[in-house]
Amino acid sequence: MYARSTILPLAALAALSLGGCGGRTGQAAHEPAPARSSDVVTLEELGKVSTASTLFEALHALRPAWFRRNPTTLRPEAEGDVVVYLDQSRLGGPETLRTIQVNAATVIRHYSASEAEARFGPGHLHGAIQVITSR
Repeated sequence: MYARSTILPLAALAALSLGGCGGRTGQAAHEPAPARSSDVVTLEELGKVSTASTLFEALHALRPAWFRRNPTTLRPEAEGDVVVYLDQSRLGGPETLRTIQVNAATVIRHYSASEAEARFGPGHLHGAIQVITSR
């Protein structure tokens, strides 16, 4: 009698858990799209901003947070802006993105202040944006 009273609940539990293990037929359309990186803008994303002719306009539409300045009390005299690089060459501040056409870039990457200083050296209090034109 003891064995029968424990077997039935276990059998019911097993049946319930197996019920959710069916095939995934028709569910592929409902799967979420892969998450985009907040630090990278791809060529595909740039193509979706049809109203933008320069990277400045496109990036303000796609990643406005890249241009927000976080004031710091550590070095208030060294405020400044995010630094822009074209491939490996330093261009200047964010306004230089107005000189680059959207179709010139293949990938654009944002670096935090610490990442930018590790990659490009000191002087990147607000990070860096690197425009890569070819692979």
